[in-house]
Amino acid sequence: MKRKFLFGMGIAALAATAPFAMSTPVFANLQEAGTAIVQQLLQPEVKLEMGAEKQVTVLDEDGQPKLAWQALGEKATVQPGDVLRYAVVSSNEGEMAAKNLVITQPIPAAMTYVIGSEKGNTAAAATYSIDNGETFVAEPMVEVKLPNGEVEMQPAPAEAYTHVKWAFNEDLESSVAVNVSHEVVVK
Repeated sequence: MKRKFLFGMGIAALAATAPFAMSTPVFANLQEAGTAIVQQLLQPEVKLEMGAEKQVTVLDEDGQPKLAWQALGEKATVQPGDVLRYAVVSSNEGEMAAKNLVITQPIPAAMTYVIGSEKGNTAAAATYSIDNGETFVAEPMVEVKLPNGEVEMQPAPAEAYTHVKWAFNEDLESSVAVNVSHEVVVK
């Protein structure tokens, strides 16, 4: 009889503590962990592919010269004055939209950025750095000392550009890809 009484008291105690256990931090942490696992499974998976092309002159069907782009291989040779185009294709292969996508490309030291050459998705705003990626602005300016000794702000020369950055103002939805590119001249 004592065993039945103790067993019954144990079940009653367990039943009485169950509602409290559901509201304790341990149960809340388990719920959060479950949510975090689901979020990790459903995260965006942005894949970036970079390519480079060299501007070349080819003859069209009428024998007239025209500009075209030739893909550069791993062991490409370029000469001073060659124009190169760097392109990045970003695709979201995940299940959720990628928010706040930003693509930043450094301008190699042996190259000069071609101002105005950036192309890309209309949802991306291009900004530029002239201080090795510390800050980015739409129109980089530099101080220039005039012949009369005054100093004024003028647009930065192409040689000053160190990075170009595209910040997308729209989410990159699942199974969507965007392209951005810019050109440089080999020094």
